[in-house]
Amino acid sequence: MKYEITIGGTTRNVDIEPTGEGRYRVWWEGESHEVDLLKPSPEAYQMLIDGESWEAGCVAVGDGYLVDVMGLSTEVVVVDPRRRALKLAAGTATGMLSTQMPGRVVRLIAKVGDVVKKGQPVIVVEAMKMENEMKSPIDGTVAEILVTEGQAVEAGTKLVRVEA
Repeated sequence: MKYEITIGGTTRNVDIEPTGEGRYRVWWEGESHEVDLLKPSPEAYQMLIDGESWEAGCVAVGDGYLVDVMGLSTEVVVVDPRRRALKLAAGTATGMLSTQMPGRVVRLIAKVGDVVKKGQPVIVVEAMKMENEMKSPIDGTVAEILVTEGQAVEAGTKLVRVEA
């Protein structure tokens, strides 16, 4: 299966082929790697990559994941190009911004009536001791803010509605 993976603003194509239970052959930047993967808990991974042992934490945030390896965290976005094509063809862009995980609203950046561009930060939510800027999913006007600063929110809570 082919994927586009964006790490630190750099996008690369990766091919992943299952070779057995928990085993994969991964092609990254023209090189092939053997990967054995265990998932001891929902947010933890143990990997053997070309014989070298690695551990990683992985939590869904926004459109991607917050990945922690050896105490260093970075945001990673993984896209299956077939799903991207289907989404674009269906025109599924919505103006509702929701949380992906429980947290607390730290700051409202935009206010009702503000004109925003797709990708522009509109609210900051703290989750797992990390502040995450939540960005407008479309170009439009902030029509409704459904939370207040300091409010605790559950996964899936609707935060802001933007109208095109």
